[in-house]
Amino acid sequence: MKKETNLNETLNVLFSLKSVRNYSRKEIKKKNLDLILKAAIRAANSGNRQVYSVIVVDDKELMKKYFYGGNKALIFLVDYNRWFDLARHLGYAIEESVDGMRGFTISSMDAMLAAQSAAIAAKSLGIGSLFTTSLHREDMIKVYEFLRLPEKYCFPYLSLTLGYPEEVSKPLKGRVTKGVIHYGKYQSLSQEELQEQIAEYDNEANNLGLVNEQQRKEEGFDHYLSYYFAKWSKSQPKQEIENFYATLQRSELFKVKKFLNLN
Repeated sequence: MKKETNLNETLNVLFSLKSVRNYSRKEIKKKNLDLILKAAIRAANSGNRQVYSVIVVDDKELMKKYFYGGNKALIFLVDYNRWFDLARHLGYAIEESVDGMRGFTISSMDAMLAAQSAAIAAKSLGIGSLFTTSLHREDMIKVYEFLRLPEKYCFPYLSLTLGYPEEVSKPLKGRVTKGVIHYGKYQSLSQEELQEQIAEYDNEANNLGLVNEQQRKEEGFDHYLSYYFAKWSKSQPKQEIENFYATLQRSELFKVKKFLNLN
């Protein structure tokens, strides 16, 4: 990946973001954690409602089990409960304003923006991070119990592990631009461009893959994407998927408004 030069301080932080999976035992000071949290809630959000919550985790067992042994974790929740409690306190019943998929999209967007702001703030302080959906691979009923989450209008959307990197610095993961960035209008890749991008993933110098050329060829795959689509795309157990959707159903975040009269 071509290294950008002559960047200002903000862009240097953004261009150096990477996922960290091995952490030292160095503690994150409270003042730095507070700065990360303040940066998170400064993120843009819909209607200035902040329909999300953040749970700070530092329990050693939980960190080891779910968060790669980092020092802290931030769990970002899609969460309308505080907003609904405020409305009820003033005599308003607005639960149906969740509005199904639209409401979930708005809240998850707010949570993601806050989470990314936290990751950027952490990096600026020399603290590494990793986004993970590890809680989705657990029995979600247990997750709600040990985090004491409200059953309704709340869902653990994503988590951010924080800690000081122990690993030797690795090259940044590559990124593709063609077919991702569109100017003026959407443009699908041509057959020739698809073939070029397959070769782009195959080229280890671009650092786009999750396994190296030797590993995939040992398993009989000429192209990295063939390996990915055959192996990784089918790796999630059916029980995890069912557990995920059952939890969303219990949350009633997708309960359709009665007055829409939808079948």
